Amino acid sequence: MDNIDFNNVNDKYSNYSKVNGTMSRQIKSKELTLRKVKAEKCSNCDNKVEDNDIYCKSCGFNLEEIYNTDKSYARVEKWDYKDVISYLNMPKTFITSLVAIIILFIISTILKGTVSSYIPDIADVINTIHILLSLNLGSLSVYSSTTMGWGGLELNLGIIILAVLPIVSITVSNLIFNKKFTKNSQSALRNSLGVGVTYGLILGVLALFSKTKMSYSYDMMQYGYIVQFSFGSLGMILKGFIIGFLSTYILLYKKEYENENMYLGILKRAINMLLIGYVLTFVILCILTMADRSYLYNLGISNYVNQVGIGVGLSQLAAYIWSFGNFIPVTIGSQGLSLFNLIGSDLYLTTTLMLVAMFFLSALVIIVFSCKLEMKYGKSEEGIKPILLLSGFYSILVGVLSILTTATLGSSVDIFSLSNYNTPLTMGFGIVSSVLISFIYSFFISLLGYKLNIFN
Repeated sequence: MDNIDFNNVNDKYSNYSKVNGTMSRQIKSKELTLRKVKAEKCSNCDNKVEDNDIYCKSCGFNLEEIYNTDKSYARVEKWDYKDVISYLNMPKTFITSLVAIIILFIISTILKGTVSSYIPDIADVINTIHILLSLNLGSLSVYSSTTMGWGGLELNLGIIILAVLPIVSITVSNLIFNKKFTKNSQSALRNSLGVGVTYGLILGVLALFSKTKMSYSYDMMQYGYIVQFSFGSLGMILKGFIIGFLSTYILLYKKEYENENMYLGILKRAINMLLIGYVLTFVILCILTMADRSYLYNLGISNYVNQVGIGVGLSQLAAYIWSFGNFIPVTIGSQGLSLFNLIGSDLYLTTTLMLVAMFFLSALVIIVFSCKLEMKYGKSEEGIKPILLLSGFYSILVGVLSILTTATLGSSVDIFSLSNYNTPLTMGFGIVSSVLISFIYSFFISLLGYKLNIFN
């Protein structure tokens, strides 16, 4: 190699000063800078250093460090309110949530006008806020009082297809305010948490103003009654956070971020695993319904599907069937289904075979994702930690699915006369049992896929 006179190198290519060694090139990022490490001794040789030294005079160790001046990307240590606001990237994430609520409010206003034109009497009962909270799967509390007595009930509006409109509103708002400013996995997480927290809090505040009371009176020969509607604030905060966080995280997290943080990468894989399983189940149910609808009669939900529409009914049923494929006991229609009562039940053979096939479908999906997990993290020294993370995140997401999809149809009392007693219809599955069972099941199945891919 030819000798090069380094003293004659053009100064515009120099990164450090020839006089004292200080950095002469400007860093492109305004948030990143170099600063002197606060220490009286060199961490390498333990010799004393001066305040203006950038290198140790004894061993030449670098005494500078890269420092991020943007507090929103710094680690929160004290967790006071200012740090939390900065960590959650407010006010940008608050504006994102607020715009999403405004979009959803406009949609709810249109829906109220449409419904009121077909059912004029309902215009006095519900308002735009009620529709907005219902679209976010809120739980509606109804209290009724008449001269004959009083009663109350709670309707769980966990019809999962209703959440499509809030998800679209949040996605549109994120595309405007957050998408182009998300540069890495950490900013994707912070923006997702910020949107989830602010979106949930806004819904909680709206729930406080959702209480409405209507009084109806008749002539002296008849009685009057009072009906009161309201949404629970704490429930709306929780569901708003779930919808806001997941919608934002799915949109902002990119595949190229996987190498930055194993935890966040595996969380995205767990979300994808649940989504793929749900979509496959929905597609299978659609095909079965076109071929033979007898399984709907057998499960006791044929009338429900006919009333709400085939698309709404099957989208709801897909969540329960996928959960059942993970060995979770579920309530569909008027009967409970579990592994223990499946064989001895009065279900048709074709219905039983369809449910059994779901066990194999869920196992196949989990194995595929765990094989990919081994390809990404299997050569590290993490052991089975990726499997534990995948199973833990997945079980939490199944618990979230339980919260969002529990639906109550019908009531124990007639809210207007309080004289008719009906059997309530609740569909869904328990959150505690679903988290525990799905963790154990997904752990062993994903561990199998993880080991199988190692042998390959």
